[in-house]
Amino acid sequence: MLSNKPAMKKFYERYWDGRESEDTDIKWNIIKQNIPLSENIHFLDFGCGTGALLSRILKVNPKLLATGADVSKQAINHIKKKIPTANFYNIKVDEKLPFNDNSFDFILAADVMEHIYDTELIFSELKRVLKPKGKILISVPYHGMIKNILASLVAFDSYFDPTQAHIRFYTKGNLFKRMKNVGLKIIKHGYYGRFYPLSHAIYVVCEKSNISG
Repeated sequence: MLSNKPAMKKFYERYWDGRESEDTDIKWNIIKQNIPLSENIHFLDFGCGTGALLSRILKVNPKLLATGADVSKQAINHIKKKIPTANFYNIKVDEKLPFNDNSFDFILAADVMEHIYDTELIFSELKRVLKPKGKILISVPYHGMIKNILASLVAFDSYFDPTQAHIRFYTKGNLFKRMKNVGLKIIKHGYYGRFYPLSHAIYVVCEKSNISG
């Protein structure tokens, strides 16, 4: 969960106080199918939280060279104890990420982008730190037209609860646009949780096809 606005940082410190990821099981099958299985893959879990997903990923491929990044210092302190072999960074996303260009072979951003103010910056930064031909898997809660209409009719207050952590709402179209705007090539996409068009989330796998851009 990522933002470096002072109020938002405080919010996410409270958010992760004694909390684990609530929907790890829902998205695990999709993520598991896309985990790189080669050795010495530089892998970034962007918005790693307390490490529920990264712990599972390293059981599938313990030879990944894993890095986690999150805005919550409390979450990072927790995951360092859980996964001592990985590197972790407490980050600020209104600034450049603390990684060199072309650092990672694979980036996972699972249910993170809906928490970010400066979406243009962070999509560009993720592409910058991705190696040429590297891949990124992004998942966000799905907000298609039919689902939003039904939610507005029967459960508006809970669906758009102003106390929840989500500040961005993605459709397939505007998620794809973000990818294409920074020059990422979409390889595949899909939905998971419930059934389309009421799916819980949408995911997209992209490739960095060149060094510049």
